[in-house]
Amino acid sequence: MDTGDEYEVGDSGQPDDGNCHAGRRPRCRRKKVHHSTVVNPDSNLYFYWLLIITCCVLYNLWTLIVRQSFPELQENGAKFWFFCDYTTDTFIVLDILVQFRTGYLEQGLMVYNSMKLAGHYVKSRAFMLDIISLLPLDLLYFKIGVNPMLRFPRFLKVYRVYDYYYIVESRTVYPNLWRVVNLVHILLIFAHWFGCFYYLLSQAEGFYGDWVYPYRVGEFSTLTRKYLGSIYWSTLTLTTIGDLPQPETDVE
Repeated sequence: MDTGDEYEVGDSGQPDDGNCHAGRRPRCRRKKVHHSTVVNPDSNLYFYWLLIITCCVLYNLWTLIVRQSFPELQENGAKFWFFCDYTTDTFIVLDILVQFRTGYLEQGLMVYNSMKLAGHYVKSRAFMLDIISLLPLDLLYFKIGVNPMLRFPRFLKVYRVYDYYYIVESRTVYPNLWRVVNLVHILLIFAHWFGCFYYLLSQAEGFYGDWVYPYRVGEFSTLTRKYLGSIYWSTLTLTTIGDLPQPETDVE
């Protein structure tokens, strides 16, 4: 945010020079605007806020699919997951308020006018994505049961992750290392999602055949083994280095 100083501004929303011309006194009305409520996109406060929103988005990207694929994970920590879900939703709602008060440059000058800030955000694609991301599809829990993937509209907030990525890249003294870390993270997300899809498909196929997950009573039926086994399959498949059985059905 800005420093909190008060400036005298005219109708344009930009600071006035404080001088009134003698012949135009009736038009020299001034109003004071508190800049402390406007978020500067170059400030540290905005940087740390984007970090919080990024964590919320990544939480949804990582946890929804695995909770959908392995219901016992959802059931064993239901209260914890509900707390985390609606805590992240709270920050997503607050992010909308923050973006209503986020400054932007117009002809090289930072805009502080409230109406201009609101109009700039409402007319942007970000506003539409934010509204859709808050669709309360999880209310369907009461009708069809708990299905974490009903919260998939939250994935639309991923654009904020990209905003944070570019800010960090412009600030860090090791941009190449930052790019490598992000690439590794993307590969891990792909392996995570494909592993979960593999287990869902195996479940849909009734765990029948050599290609599906070898679900058996014992060590292969534990939650840890099912997840790690699925990740192992997806890693070998994505890297094309695994000697895996051939698919036996069209779905596989």
